[in-house]
This record gives sequence, structure tokens and C-alpha cells, in this order.
Amino acid sequence: MIWISSEQGCWVIFAKLWFWERVCMSDTLEKGDIADRLLADEPALLSSLDFGPLVAQGSGAGPSLLIGDPSEISLMRSARNSFLDHRMAHLAKPGDVVLVRKRDPRFEIYLKDFRGLDGITFLEADTASADPVAKQAFTSEPLLKKLADVAKQHGGLTITSYLTTGTIWHLAQCIAARAGCVVHVNGPAPRISARVNDKLWFAQLVKAVIGTCAVPPTMSAFGPKAAAAQILHLSKHGEQVIVKVPDSAGSAGNIRLDRDTLATLTAAQVEALLMDRLHSTGWDDSYPILVGVWDSHVTCSPSVQLWIPLNGEGAPEAHGVFEQRVFGAAAAFVGATRSTLPEEVQDILVTQALQISHVLQRLGYYGRCSFDAVLCAGDPVSIHWIECNGRWSGVSIPLAILNSLDTEHVSEGMMIIQEKIPGGPIETAQAIRALRGLLYRGKPFEGGSILLSPPGNADASSANVLSFAGTQCEVALLGQKVLDALRGIALTHPVRQGS
Repeated sequence: MIWISSEQGCWVIFAKLWFWERVCMSDTLEKGDIADRLLADEPALLSSLDFGPLVAQGSGAGPSLLIGDPSEISLMRSARNSFLDHRMAHLAKPGDVVLVRKRDPRFEIYLKDFRGLDGITFLEADTASADPVAKQAFTSEPLLKKLADVAKQHGGLTITSYLTTGTIWHLAQCIAARAGCVVHVNGPAPRISARVNDKLWFAQLVKAVIGTCAVPPTMSAFGPKAAAAQILHLSKHGEQVIVKVPDSAGSAGNIRLDRDTLATLTAAQVEALLMDRLHSTGWDDSYPILVGVWDSHVTCSPSVQLWIPLNGEGAPEAHGVFEQRVFGAAAAFVGATRSTLPEEVQDILVTQALQISHVLQRLGYYGRCSFDAVLCAGDPVSIHWIECNGRWSGVSIPLAILNSLDTEHVSEGMMIIQEKIPGGPIETAQAIRALRGLLYRGKPFEGGSILLSPPGNADASSANVLSFAGTQCEVALLGQKVLDALRGIALTHPVRQGS
């Protein structure tokens, strides 16, 4: 066991570390045994669903309320300046309600004219408030009344949220109490949702299910001095070091530290450097933080997309392997394509992902989920699982869109683009005009591109697009045309002064 000094005297945390080590000691534990031990240690994983008789898990009668706000993810408060919450609108059906932070009327017209999404009600939260839109929905009397009226009129409502948190469950409770009918939450319970989205917890789970070699060396640090000591220890063994805020998403909160730089620093200097860089991300001094080895010689960053039904209603399903496109030292997500890895490698990825998923299902997880990994060059190739996205994602939403299209064949070529566009602001109407010949219009046997969200936001313009075609070569050309068109708009519209 790696003994980690606690600067907060958290004996409970030490006990949990001991428990995880006990779980991981045997590589022969059955998946049911792992789940049973975890539930014995944390019964609240299954018992955090008590929101009253009018709140249920799953899908029920009536329309859906779709909420795409990602701002409850750690370090994602800037999401309130983004239009990414509009992505969930693509999952709406006639009669459904979409709650966004700020409406974009032109994008709503695009959804109707190009996507055929009609009969949808869009509601807007208070754009001046930093609160998650789900919280605003139960603290704002006008919003709560509108949602309760919809539920009462149809005898029920199902909330489908990008990320399912305790806030979402409380919203369901408030709507149900006002409407007097059952409201369903189409996602996991709050406790297991928080656990799966914690990189430290997920790493320990993977070690217990797959084995200690299935994750890169990973440690928990409960204070700045402990973190600095661990960083220097790893760097002196010739490793690149990564520090992560465990409950952040993707690359947010990732601090990559070069071993050559670390070799010139004292422990106090490493501590000061780390604190400065973490605070620059918006980190709020919450512990533990993750200190680990940054894998070198990475050849691919695959993700496995999954659907995990309610326990007893079927086995977890793998919906495909995708290769993520990442950029920069922190490995920021900028898109994805269908995987071209050898079939035997994809089979291993899917098999291991399903093994992990079966345990999560036993622990009460329900809903969309994806696991991110890296492949490192070697003989054999090593697979390291990095994190779990216990929510909808930048891949699962487009995949669900593609699967819902009225096409009579499978589009083998698929590309997801999520890149910032340098230059001036791009309005939705401008993007539609520039992409008109490239946008999908619902014709059978045709590919095309779909705007997943409006391109503009308060910080910068972005391309958030799903492109699909008959082959991967065709979709690569289509995706490049989309990027070229959007970049052309941004270059012809200079950046506003002060932006």
C-alpha cells in the first residue's frame, strides 16, 4: 500500500484507501464480489434514490424535459457562456421541452427546417445567473410553473439531462410535488453519478476489475506538500507527471509537468508552481487531487460508448469504439471518428469496458456512459483506462443523432468536430448560409453535416458539428470543407474590441 500523508487528518479517507487495496489484492475476484464489497463499504450507492413516491428512475409517461447544461461539472463554470447545452435539443421529439441557459431563435429554426424537429418548446433560464439551469428551474416560480403544467397536462414527465446530479433529482421532486404526478429521471442516482465521474475512484475500480496494469500509476494527494512530494518522486524515476482535478471533465484541470523542469526545482518550488497552475483553472482547493504518470508513446486515444440499463432489465451494451482527437499538452478533446484500430484490439477494449460496466450496473448506475483509454506502443500494446464519462458526451450525443436519422443504411464514415475557431464571431445564420450545400436535409442515402450547437458564444466561436458519409475518406473531406467554411467566416469578421 502507498502511504499518503494527510494534511487534513482524514481517517475516513485512509480507511477507504485500505478498502480499495483489499479489493484490488485479488485478481480473481468475481465481478459480483467486487460490487458486493463496494456496496458494503458505501450502501448509499443504492440508497440515494429516496426522493419520494412521485419520483422514479427511468422513462415514464408524458413528454421529456431535456437539459444540456454542463456547468455542474467541476471547473466548467465557464460553460454558462457556451451554447453547447443546445446539443441535447437534437434528442427531442414533438411535445418535448428543452431548457437552455440562453435561447438562439435562429438555431431553433434550423432544427425545424433542416432536422425536422418540430413541436418542441424551448425555455430559457436567467442568463445573468451563474446557478445551474436545473437549480433555476425549481427556484424560479415562472419556470417551475411551466414545467409542472406540462407534467400535469400529460400525466407525467421524464427528465433527461446531460449530467444527472442531485440537483436534477431535486428538480424532479419539485415538479412532481407541484403537478401531483410521477416524474421520472432518465439517469443514475446522485451518489453513483458522482463516483463514476471521479477519476481516482474510477482508477481504483478498473484495477479491481481488470488488474493493476490496466491504469497508469496513480496516487491520491490530500494536500499541497504531499502532492509536491509525489510529483518529485515520479519525476526522479524518469516519468512525465500529470496532476488532475479528479471530478473535472476531460482536460479541464489537467496540469502536465515536464521532468526536466522538475529536476531544477525544490519541493517548495514545485508546491508553489502546482498551486499557481491549479488555481488558474478555477480549482477551489478541494482534495484529494490525482498525481500520476503521463503515458508516453501514446498511439491512440479510444473511447468505448456504452448504454447501461437498469439492473435486471438487460446487460450493458457497447455502442462502438471511437478514436478521440486531442490537442495540446493537456490533451483537450477536439473531436472523434469511428475507430480504425485492428478488430482484435477493439474486441479487447469492448470486453474490458463491458466487464467494468457490469460492476457499475450492480452498483446502481443507469444511463449513457463512456470510458476513455490510451494505447501505448509496445509488444503487446498496453491499454490504460483513464476516465469514465458518467453522462452524455461529445460522442454519445452525435451517435444517438446518427442512429435516429431516417436513413436506410449505416454511415460508416463519421466525424465529430468540436474545435475553437480563431477570429471574429460567427452568427448561426452565417454558419447556415456558409454550410448550406453541406448540411444534412433528411434525404435517404445521403450524408451531410449537422450543426450540433450554435457556433458563437461569449468567449469565442467554435465548430461543433457531426459529419457523416459512406466512407471515412469521404467524411474526412466533408469535415475539412466544414472547417474551411467556418474559418472563412471568422477571418472575414474581425474580433470585436475588448473581446
